[in-house]
Amino acid sequence: MDRQTVVIGGGITGLACAYRLERLGVSVTLLEAADRVGGVIAAVRRNGFLFEAGPQCPRFPRTLRELVRELGLEGAFVRASSRAKRYVLKGGRLYPAPLSPWALLGTRLVGFRDKARFVGEPFGHAEPPDLEESVADFVRRKFGAETLDYLVDPFVSAVFFADPEEMGLESALPSLARWEREHGSVFRGAVKSRNSNGKSRFSSDSTNHSSSSVRLGEALPPLGSFKAGLTALTDRLAEKLGASVRLGARVEGLRRTVGSLTPWSIRLHGGEEVAAESVVIAAPAYEAAALLQAADPHLSSMLGGIQYSPLVVVCSAYDRAQVGHSLKGFGFVVPRREGLHTISSTWNSSLFPDRAPAGKVLMTTLARPFAEASFLAMSQEAIANRVEGEVSEVLGISGQPVDRTVWKLPNALPHFRLGHAQRVAEIREASRSLPGLCLAGNYLEGRSIGDCVDFAYFIAEYIGRDLKQGRKSVDSERGRDLPR
Repeated sequence: MDRQTVVIGGGITGLACAYRLERLGVSVTLLEAADRVGGVIAAVRRNGFLFEAGPQCPRFPRTLRELVRELGLEGAFVRASSRAKRYVLKGGRLYPAPLSPWALLGTRLVGFRDKARFVGEPFGHAEPPDLEESVADFVRRKFGAETLDYLVDPFVSAVFFADPEEMGLESALPSLARWEREHGSVFRGAVKSRNSNGKSRFSSDSTNHSSSSVRLGEALPPLGSFKAGLTALTDRLAEKLGASVRLGARVEGLRRTVGSLTPWSIRLHGGEEVAAESVVIAAPAYEAAALLQAADPHLSSMLGGIQYSPLVVVCSAYDRAQVGHSLKGFGFVVPRREGLHTISSTWNSSLFPDRAPAGKVLMTTLARPFAEASFLAMSQEAIANRVEGEVSEVLGISGQPVDRTVWKLPNALPHFRLGHAQRVAEIREASRSLPGLCLAGNYLEGRSIGDCVDFAYFIAEYIGRDLKQGRKSVDSERGRDLPR
């Protein structure tokens, strides 16, 4: 096993894959083009505030918690209350999000007709259409337009940063499609899934939530972060990998060297060539497309066709006296029909008191381009003023923030448009012709940090077996039985 595996990309997936490979005794090098690891998991510490660009308060499923223990980060873990209230904006007012069946029956966010459809859903038997539905069409068909507008759209937007009218159900929320297809009812399918697996999981994620469920009684709490933020996780992984991580190593292309014990040659900026027996491309689809242009133009073209959703992250700090709202809770989400740039607001200093000094508060707002195509072209200050103005009206904030940090992310998350699931199947099929190559990324599967770690571990363990037993395509063994 002395012939190395190269992992391209130092986000959470690449780091976890490289770490697991080393634990399995595989020689590995991780190449990251930037001068730091972590990808969208980024942080700025200033004036006693901790501003974060990536997930604010994710869930920690079992594999991720085991990784935290292995890395010695348990003492740095900070729990957040799973009971912290979430709110939904409707008509300029905040209403508690109905997170239980009883709360759903009492909510003022939807009317009697939609509630009746919820109550009746377990007792019916629906036949889904032959063609893939959009998330919006599915919800309207099953539960009604108000449910789409005020219960599904705001949370789906916060998860995927995309319009549910354009999102394919099979890619974005495959469990819902499967439950209805197999059981005729989403509710009955969820119950049977819980009974058979000991848990129920929706394939979704957000910068604030992950899709993975957490079993009661296990060591770490379901929601949380670290005292130093989520970069504690990525930084510790890089520390453990040590000299195996090469920062500032920009890959320009991959070339196959048929007949060699190291069938892949990786060309870096500056002309250096790195030989590898196996390569893991743990980078966004558009970057994978560029890297594979010479090796497989057809696969490159399919990868390049995956679109990404833009996002702006605005972290704003205020004196407590400036904010009229109590900020007791997790934060709020905004339905698209409210016509705001704001997608969601997370109240960081309510979840984690150390995120702001005494007498101050910190909140993170996710925002999208809406009617204005030029929104992302605006200066960071202009964007922040627009977004903070929207949030200020909701929360009764007076004056300008005492500090802020803004991130523009033109390609934040893959956009799971109608047909995305079929495209992924075709990408998997095409990649079989490239022995020794593994694609890993949230455009294939895995929306949460926990899902990314699960997938990264799967890839690493496959490579470990492959090096011992003789190579075959990862997808020929795996098919479409993906870890969830």
